[in-house]
Amino acid sequence: MQKSSIEKLVDETINSLDGAGRAEAKPFLLTRVYARMQNETGSQNIWTRAAAFLTTPSVALAGLLLIVILNVTIIMQRSSGSVNTVQNSTAVKDEFAINVVSIYDVENLEP
Repeated sequence: MQKSSIEKLVDETINSLDGAGRAEAKPFLLTRVYARMQNETGSQNIWTRAAAFLTTPSVALAGLLLIVILNVTIIMQRSSGSVNTVQNSTAVKDEFAINVVSIYDVENLEP
């Protein structure tokens, strides 16, 4: 008796899927989703707006050009004053020169 009731439940479960069909979306669902995503400008904070402004091609190109000009200027100034830099670095090296005593240096403490 148990077996027939279980078989009956299994048959009902299998037959319940007979009327199932493919799910269909409402018309223009994708268009509505895109429109809502674009209308969420109120949720943008100052950082997202700043990032959007800085990543525009004109601003990014101007920033890159400014960095390159600064680097070239610094390199040109360093190359013209290279003689002075060498003399200064030698003076600093001599100033901080110390004699290092090792533990392996033998000292005769007896007279």
